[in-house]
Amino acid sequence: MTNTLTEASVPHMMPLSCNLNVKKILVAVDLSPQSEKTVSFAVSLAKPLGAYISLVHVSSPEETAEATDKKDNRFEEPMFVSQERLENLAKEVRKTYPSCSAHLCVGDPADKIAHMADILNADLILLGSHHPKLLGRLLGLDQTERIMHQAPCPVLAYSSNTSLS
Repeated sequence: MTNTLTEASVPHMMPLSCNLNVKKILVAVDLSPQSEKTVSFAVSLAKPLGAYISLVHVSSPEETAEATDKKDNRFEEPMFVSQERLENLAKEVRKTYPSCSAHLCVGDPADKIAHMADILNADLILLGSHHPKLLGRLLGLDQTERIMHQAPCPVLAYSSNTSLS
């Protein structure tokens, strides 16, 4: 698997000279193509701040149950595939920005992301938002609001679909 992360530009609305004390950024990833864009944005944000990046992926309990119930093909199971994809994403980041770690959790995404932000002493949580707001809420796909209410630090929702001018 070859991942190529492209450089994302930091929004023009936020001057780099502003006094941000962000040294640890938790980046929630769902391992979709959107995640790569979110991680690229995180790197472009972290570089001028000198911040450490922690990639966090939360797998559902159903994936874990599948992995423990099966006896054959252990390396084809969702948990192992998720772990491998997460590690590959982190390795790709480290090629240009070595201050990066990866963490795999199991459970409710909002709960686990907030908990990991607390454990890692994150100064900022960066989420990729790629579901239309109303549709995402109706289908339970958009965890952004829940994470914002539970987070111990500020939350920034990034969407590569919006243009900044």
